[in-house]
Amino acid sequence: MFRKINLNILFAALTMALGVSACKKDNGGYTNNASAPIVINSFTPTEGATGTEVLINGSNFSSDTAQIQVTINGVPLKVAGAKENQIMAYLTQKTGTGPVVVTIGKNTGASTTDFKYLFSYVVTTLAGSGNAGFADGKGANASFNFAGVRCQLSVDNIGNVYVPDGGNQRIRKIAPDGTVTTIAGTGENGYNEGPASGAKFNNPCATAMDANGNMYVAERNGRRIRKITPDGNVSTHAYSSGNGGNELTSIAINKTTGAVYWSDFYGDGIYTLKNGTVTKVINYSLPCTITIDGAGNIYATHYDAQTVRKYVYNASSDAFDNGADIAGMDHQSGWVDGIGTVARFNNPWGIAMDNKSNLYVTGLGEGRNSNCVRMITPDVWNVTTIAGAGDSGYAEGTGSSVRFNGPTGIAVDKNGNMYILDMANNRVRKITVE
Repeated sequence: MFRKINLNILFAALTMALGVSACKKDNGGYTNNASAPIVINSFTPTEGATGTEVLINGSNFSSDTAQIQVTINGVPLKVAGAKENQIMAYLTQKTGTGPVVVTIGKNTGASTTDFKYLFSYVVTTLAGSGNAGFADGKGANASFNFAGVRCQLSVDNIGNVYVPDGGNQRIRKIAPDGTVTTIAGTGENGYNEGPASGAKFNNPCATAMDANGNMYVAERNGRRIRKITPDGNVSTHAYSSGNGGNELTSIAINKTTGAVYWSDFYGDGIYTLKNGTVTKVINYSLPCTITIDGAGNIYATHYDAQTVRKYVYNASSDAFDNGADIAGMDHQSGWVDGIGTVARFNNPWGIAMDNKSNLYVTGLGEGRNSNCVRMITPDVWNVTTIAGAGDSGYAEGTGSSVRFNGPTGIAVDKNGNMYILDMANNRVRKITVE
C-alpha cells in the first residue's frame, strides 16, 4: 500500500538536501564534467511568476552553486542550491517565457520545452488629484481636466509622459517621478503659433514623438496637426478644412521615413501629408486610435466595427493595403478573451505596441462595459484582459481588482510599462510589468 506524502514536506526535504549537498563541495561534492554534456530532463513547476522556486532535474550539474548560471531568455535566475542531478533556482522579475538554460563554465545545456513566465501587472496612479482642474505639481498635487475628451498620450525613451490636457488646452509633461509641468499652451482655446508658452490649442487630444524629439499634437476640433520642436516652438504641420481635419483623434509616426499619420474619426480614414497636401491613405469607418510597427504597418481600433485592424505597408509604393481584422468580429460587441475573431470588444479606443510587438487596447468606458486593458499577442492575435473589468470606478492593484473610468489613452515605454489616460478619473495611471 502506497503512502501519501505531503508535497510541501517533500519539497522542503529536497531543498534541505540541495542545501547540504551544495555545502559539501570541499568534502566530496560533485563537479561538472566539462567534456560531457549538461542534460536537462525536466523542471517543475512549468509556469510561475517572480519568486517562484523552480526545481531542475537532469545530469552533469555541480554542487558548487558559484559555478552555475541558470537563465531563461537570457535573464539570470537566483540559484539556491544544487547537486549532481538537481538545481533549485528562483525566478527574477520579467524573466519571460522560454527554455531553461544551465551554464557551468563553458558547458551549456537547455531544456527542450519552455518555462511559461506569468507576468503581473501592477496598477498605480502616476499623477492627478482625481478632480478636474489645473495645477502643476507632483503626483496627487497635480490636476488635469480631460473634460470628456478621449485622448492618446505618448512616452519618450527616458520615461517622460506627454499628456494632451484637452479641458485645459495645454500639453503637459509627467517626469518618471510623477512631477507634472506644462510645456505648451496658455490655457485659452484658440490658435496661436510661436513660443510654447504663448501657443493656443483647440482641444488637443493626441501626442506623438518623432526620432528627432519633435512632438506632434492632434487637435480634436482645431483641424490641425501641430508640431512642437525640442526648443519649444509651435507651428502647424498640417491643416484641412474638410476630410482629414474633421475630428482628429490620434497620431502615429513612422520612425524610419518620418511620415506622420493621423486618424480622422468622422473623416472615416487615416491621413498623412504628401507633397504638402492632406491625403487619405486608409479608408475605413470611424478609426479611433492608431499605432505603427517597425515595418510601417498601421494598427487601428475601430469604434463602430468593434474590431482591431492591421493595415500592411508597402514601402516601395508608399501605400497600405485594405486591412484585415486581427481581433474582434465586425459589428459584434462583447467582452470575450480569445484568439482573433473569437475575441469581442465593447467600443475599443486606445492602442499601443511594445518592443516585442504585443498590442495593448483600452476601452472607451462611458457605460459600455469596457473599462479595461487588453493585450493582443503578435501573429496569433490572442486577446487577454490584463487589468480592470467592465464596470467603471477607481482602484489600484492587479488584475480584475483594478478599476478605470474611461481609459481611452495608452502608451508603452521601452521597458514594457504602460501609461493610461484615465479620462473620467482625471488621472494618469501606470501599469508596471513584473
